[in-house]
Amino acid sequence: MRIRLAFPLSCACALVLLAAQFDAAANLRSATLQREYRELIYQGSYDEALQRFNDLSNKYGDKPEGDFYQAVTLVWRSYVDAPKLDAGSRAFDAEIDRLLMSAIKKAEAIKARADKPKTDEMEALYYLGSSYAIRSRLSFYQNHAIPAARFARQAQDYFDALLKLDANYWDAYYASGSIYYRVGLLTDSPMGKLATSMLGAKSLPTGDRERGLNYLKTAAEKGTLASIDAKLALLEIYAFNENRLNDALALARELQAKYPGNQTFARYLLKIYLGLKDRAKLTQSARQVLASVKEGKPNFGPFMKAEAERALAEAGKL
Repeated sequence: MRIRLAFPLSCACALVLLAAQFDAAANLRSATLQREYRELIYQGSYDEALQRFNDLSNKYGDKPEGDFYQAVTLVWRSYVDAPKLDAGSRAFDAEIDRLLMSAIKKAEAIKARADKPKTDEMEALYYLGSSYAIRSRLSFYQNHAIPAARFARQAQDYFDALLKLDANYWDAYYASGSIYYRVGLLTDSPMGKLATSMLGAKSLPTGDRERGLNYLKTAAEKGTLASIDAKLALLEIYAFNENRLNDALALARELQAKYPGNQTFARYLLKIYLGLKDRAKLTQSARQVLASVKEGKPNFGPFMKAEAERALAEAGKL
């Protein structure tokens, strides 16, 4: 009897080990593809990035990554030709929200599994926190203060739980840091006061500008997937909120040098050089943009031509 039981038991153990090895290999492959496809976003190849992440979603249908990064791609795409560089356009909001809801549903299903390993728990928390952080951002720019506050609170709770499990989960510091900073910035604004009166302070996310900046710097330096996103967040904060144009310039030059085809980084350089009243560099950057327009590079069309010509006109006044 012992011999008969030993064989099925050994087979069962072998199957469990094989399943674990398969899941680990699939997770590694998925993570590798995520990093590869995210580079397409930063290069400004948004259509290709969307297609690749859609393929990823189809291949790993029960995982949130494919849907989540399609939403991230559309967020980056929303900056193209947007009148407000920091806010982006609202043209893709509905599709972004649909993709995020799908990612949230998949992450919640993973989190609900009783037999999941710790790594799956952390991944689920990361995508839940990150998805709600983007939903908060969308609601904020749609002037929906109450949903923005609720989504930010949910995101913060998920990130708090994640960082308790692993304080070295560096990518989690990006969206978490953005929330800490933005909430700290908005606490005394009309929208912040409205949210406080409607929800009560205990229902709101915690605001802390210094902590937010430190978190973003951590993600920028140590993150594997969100490093560039964190640098863009810091660039935006330095340029629009903190009046730290020299710090903004260092980031903008680094990002534009690495990703010259990304319209967003080129626009930040124009804005920063104008703010610094650097006539020579503003003129040089504007002419580089016009050269990209003339070459017919993607995302360098009539809007960027007008931006560059406006920059040249402003340079002439310095």
